[in-house]
Amino acid sequence: MMHCTLIGDHSVLMDFSKSMNPLEQIHGISKMLFTNKPSWAAEITPGLDSLVIKLQYLDGEPDSTRNLAIAELTKLAEKFQKLKIKAADANSIHRIQVCYHPDLSLDLAPIAHACNMTIQEVINLHKSATYTADILGFMPGFAYFSGLDPKLKLPRLPSPRPAVPKGSVAIAELQTAIYPRTTPGGWNIIGRSPNALFDIEKHPPGLFMAGDQMQIDEISLDEFSALDKSNTRPEFIRATADPIKNALIEITQGGTLTTIQDEPRQNLSHWAVGPGGACDLRSLQLANALVANPLDMAAIEMTSTGPSILFHADTCIAWVGANCEAIVNGARIPGNRPVWIAHGSSLKFSPLNPGFRAVLSIGGGLDLPDILERKGSHLSADIGHKRLEKGDVLFLKNPQAPLRSEFLKKLHQNAPLPSFPKWKIRSPFLPSSSVTSIYCLPGPHLHFLTAKDRNLFWSSIWTVSNQSNRMGVRLQSDFKIKKSLPNIPSQAITFGTVQFPSSQEPIVMLAEHQTTGGYPRLAEVIQSDQVKLAQMKPGDKLQLIPIDLQEADRLNAEALKLQASTINSIKAII
Repeated sequence: MMHCTLIGDHSVLMDFSKSMNPLEQIHGISKMLFTNKPSWAAEITPGLDSLVIKLQYLDGEPDSTRNLAIAELTKLAEKFQKLKIKAADANSIHRIQVCYHPDLSLDLAPIAHACNMTIQEVINLHKSATYTADILGFMPGFAYFSGLDPKLKLPRLPSPRPAVPKGSVAIAELQTAIYPRTTPGGWNIIGRSPNALFDIEKHPPGLFMAGDQMQIDEISLDEFSALDKSNTRPEFIRATADPIKNALIEITQGGTLTTIQDEPRQNLSHWAVGPGGACDLRSLQLANALVANPLDMAAIEMTSTGPSILFHADTCIAWVGANCEAIVNGARIPGNRPVWIAHGSSLKFSPLNPGFRAVLSIGGGLDLPDILERKGSHLSADIGHKRLEKGDVLFLKNPQAPLRSEFLKKLHQNAPLPSFPKWKIRSPFLPSSSVTSIYCLPGPHLHFLTAKDRNLFWSSIWTVSNQSNRMGVRLQSDFKIKKSLPNIPSQAITFGTVQFPSSQEPIVMLAEHQTTGGYPRLAEVIQSDQVKLAQMKPGDKLQLIPIDLQEADRLNAEALKLQASTINSIKAII
């Protein structure tokens, strides 16, 4: 039994929680969707008892797209019931090599002791099973496998390790998993695999999909060492072409958090790769428009305090978002307009305020490699360029490109540089009141709260915690409930999902959010208000305001119309 329900203004959730075998249906229908992906499906993300499809509104009519998606998904579920044996048989089986040598199996002896077995009995039991990837989550390529023999059932470690080595094979409760890269983790390490589970240079990048099966081949320590060495990848961050001589910029101070960002990556959530991208996408588009770049060109995202930059070529730049000025040779230059900087000039920024993030676009773009079809950094997934720091050098792809614009060409001729026009555009959003209203749709688990607590939740004034980052905005207030809410089976989450963990401090997902989560989701921020979240800094205050879907669609349409109008106005000048 399945039914569809809407999640916020962005997704349809197929609920299989009442089904006899939800994972079989989720995996089978997922494969059918990936085989013939509908035009309205942006992301397809399996959960433990749900399948969430994030929608894309190609025709600008969200309501008709939602109705079409629900109708087609319902038909697809009915079709699967007739074909489920065939669909289930289509799952891939992967043979994974695992070394159980004590040098790599950090917890093997304690596991054997806790399970009252010999070490060899533990190894034999673990390697003899066939495992099924229930879902992927936590990090790119990380699959949660069921099928562990109940005799090996153990809780997680009392305290997570700060760094679990890449390739570690681990067990916890009735699951086993392999860590695709080094990360903190609390599972019991039983072995290590040299196999690559997620490789950004492959297509597709992930080895496992939900529903795939895994069997294990035991290898020796020598075999592991040889295979692990052969799988080591060289550093992949490099210029993609011969740079124009001396056309570069040099970071002389990194700022609080400075990264390369562009549009979000698409269609990777089922490998546990969140979309990432610029937190303030509208500012990215506007900054690019001001220097005559394509709207989605990679740029520099600045947070709280911007970087200091030395220019080795005349360069046209623009920054949009949080309010800040550039300082060049002692002169202060306002933002939100194109600015020509002379070669040899050093630029630094005043602190960003009001607002928290600004996007700095470089005319002609930066010379960076494509990684999973984008150039931007994804810090939490360890994809792309790391944060920019002192000494980093970025090559410019074509700094002469802005000169194709007559307006920018004349601006460049207004020597001496820096040169900039008197006019400016408005930033998409800047906090202008003591409490920012964030419009939301009620989340699917809001009913976990009592009616009284729901009213308190919506009326609370929340303060942005200093534990916030590009993954999420953590909120604090006096709002407390007597009893923690139950966790839910892991399901897909997205930018704007408001989760409510047992700490009772809501976390609003941002650009680098995880793809799945198991905390109750109490609200979903509407798409046009995501830009507000991007500009909230620690200490800022906000209130979550409930609205209905019709009002959300109206506000989203207004925001899109205003953005298009501003871009058209810029293009008319530039």
